[in-house]
Amino acid sequence: MSASLQGKVALVTGARAGLGAATVLALAELGATVIASGRKAGDCAEVIAAVTAKGGKASELVLDVGDLAAIPARAAVALALYGRIDILVNNAATIEPMAKLSALDALAFDRSLTVNVSGPAALVAALWPDLKGGRVVNVVSGAANHAMSGWSAYCAGKAALMMLTRSIELEGAEIGLRGFAFAPGLVDTDMQASIRAAKINQISEVPRENLQPPERPARVIAWLASGVADDLAGQYVDIRQEGLMERVEG
Repeated sequence: MSASLQGKVALVTGARAGLGAATVLALAELGATVIASGRKAGDCAEVIAAVTAKGGKASELVLDVGDLAAIPARAAVALALYGRIDILVNNAATIEPMAKLSALDALAFDRSLTVNVSGPAALVAALWPDLKGGRVVNVVSGAANHAMSGWSAYCAGKAALMMLTRSIELEGAEIGLRGFAFAPGLVDTDMQASIRAAKINQISEVPRENLQPPERPARVIAWLASGVADDLAGQYVDIRQEGLMERVEG
């Protein structure tokens, strides 16, 4: 069965550039109507223009996943755009603070967890009744399973997002909602540029030419969202897993 998202509406957070923008395009290519969200008005204008230029349909939503109090109202605005949301891609994230625990800034650590975990959880909760029969794809990382020096906040957040995915899969069973945790590997994004500049751990030393283009993991996200890979729901799915890309591109 080939992947298709015809008639579906998807919301992608952190869609201004990088993996988020590539995911908007990948979802639209499978036929989805896409809501691209960024923190400021106009953040997603470029990717929306790219979708419409190809005959697709997309709209912008101003949404800061770190502003927990505003999320229910912003979710309501998203729903009002097309009357439904079938797919949620929790992509927005922060790598900051990058620092050793001995120099921990507790407020910065808390802010990281708010953006990387609490915001996605709040968005899922706000959209829960309307995600019946839908899919949530949470973008995690190898950092969910492996501690990295200087990344205590990021690793803790991605590990928590993995468990949030399992909770979505568990509790979503009663409404037909499936949850996926996808690790895209090392992708050529602004976040990776920040990691290289920080020189904080071994990932900082990975040359840019060794990073993969965001379009590759974006195709996996759209594929997971389509419902053809529900055998992977609730699991940790890594783009580097043997045979995964063959399934996606087969």
